[in-house]
Amino acid sequence: MKSRELINGEKQKVLAIARHFLQCYLSSRDGLKELQILRSERLLQGDYAEWLVAQVLDLKLEQSQTEKAIDARDERGRTYQIKSRIVKNLTQNTSFDLRTIDDRFDFLVPVFFNKSFEVLAMLKVPYEVVRELGYQTSSTFRFRWNSKVATDERIEKIIWEDEISGC
Repeated sequence: MKSRELINGEKQKVLAIARHFLQCYLSSRDGLKELQILRSERLLQGDYAEWLVAQVLDLKLEQSQTEKAIDARDERGRTYQIKSRIVKNLTQNTSFDLRTIDDRFDFLVPVFFNKSFEVLAMLKVPYEVVRELGYQTSSTFRFRWNSKVATDERIEKIIWEDEISGC
């Protein structure tokens, strides 16, 4: 018995629609790779954030993705670690986890997206501030975004939701 014979007509329609959307998704991934927005087989969110930050800050993305602590460099040679999260709003607590704080970089650039991948915020946090405000867990170093951290004046707001929404 073929697998199609095991599935009734209504479910076959749903599976056909799912296959169509999967093909659209795969075609979109191929297009994003051609534009060099997607650079790996990782989730779209991380690669898109790295590409976007590089565009906004005029950075050069690292060719080797084995250098885990460094995603990009500026013209002065300063290094950037880029992380992203999908959040409902900027008051939502979230974490940006690093393998270790001992892998030195100059700036952490957290990017906050909404579920439609619109940028709610892009920040620039000096390494020393990340080290001071973050903490070690059993497996990672965690930079926690919360209301206290949000008011730290050492954190540069490159893009902030108020600017986008016109508030």
